[in-house]
Amino acid sequence: MDVGVVVANLGSPASPSRRDVHRFLAEFLTDPYVVDLPTPFRQLLVKGLIAPLRSKNSSKAYASIWHWEGGPLRKFTSDIAKALEQHSGFRVVVGMRYGEPSLHTAMEELGEVQKVVLLPIYPQHADSTRTTMIESARRIGTNAELTIVPPFYDREEYGNVLTRQVRRELHNDIEHVVLSFHSLPLRHIRKADPTQSHCLESSKCCEMTSVAHATCYRHQCLATANVLGRGLQIPYSIAFQSRLGRLKWLEPSTIDVISRLASKQIKKIGVVCPAFTVDNLETLEEIGIQAKEQFKSLGGEKLQLVPSLNSEPEWISFLTKLIEEQIDPSRV
Repeated sequence: MDVGVVVANLGSPASPSRRDVHRFLAEFLTDPYVVDLPTPFRQLLVKGLIAPLRSKNSSKAYASIWHWEGGPLRKFTSDIAKALEQHSGFRVVVGMRYGEPSLHTAMEELGEVQKVVLLPIYPQHADSTRTTMIESARRIGTNAELTIVPPFYDREEYGNVLTRQVRRELHNDIEHVVLSFHSLPLRHIRKADPTQSHCLESSKCCEMTSVAHATCYRHQCLATANVLGRGLQIPYSIAFQSRLGRLKWLEPSTIDVISRLASKQIKKIGVVCPAFTVDNLETLEEIGIQAKEQFKSLGGEKLQLVPSLNSEPEWISFLTKLIEEQIDPSRV
């Protein structure tokens, strides 16, 4: 069968210029899967207030980590696609939900294939990452059969690859590890609950068996953290970063956790961001620069940002297996 693969990521601005960042933020934040407000209010809020105000600071943040042509997210996502194509033998392209190369461009680049495998490189499910990508890909007219790689947070092979990566990279003098996941508004968690009666209804909801776990980002993050925690055998904390606006989001916040560790005289910490498989603004700038400065200002001596999986060979082998399972389900 003639197969093409789209490695799908959310995207980034075309450049760190304020104009390009403004354009990117306007496209990103007007997605109803990201800011789930009524359309007129969302458009007015994002285009009239959030994008203009945030673009200045966000432009500076992007500039501080723009060490590769096209920026880190596009560079590392492209590295994955190239490594996958070489390792798997399939035609592999990159498609971004926002910005370029778009998912539409990616589909066109694949040409006439019988099957397209969409590979969202997010381990956990969230409507603001996976669902928006999948729905966007489905709206693109193509004669090819579209199949989608499911969340893989609970795959043993993935847990092993991630744990080995962190253990290799983590410095020997690290006293404590913070597992920092991207946060989500609590309303997103509740909306994704198919039962509408389980998620966030109790403090132990993620530990109780439920069909809601198939789409519960919080449950899936905690499951990933538990695997990493057991494998690292070092004290760790779970935290959530990248909050926006005044809604209630998943907690505790990463900055609060880091501050608490500093107050306990823990001097050397590592930070892992398991919701991201490629390094980007949220890892390189938010943790590698902002959080590091915060920790040191509170008396900490060292904050090590552990690199994301990027194009690590074991990770590429695992992704190849995920693709092959979509082509031949008997491989599962």
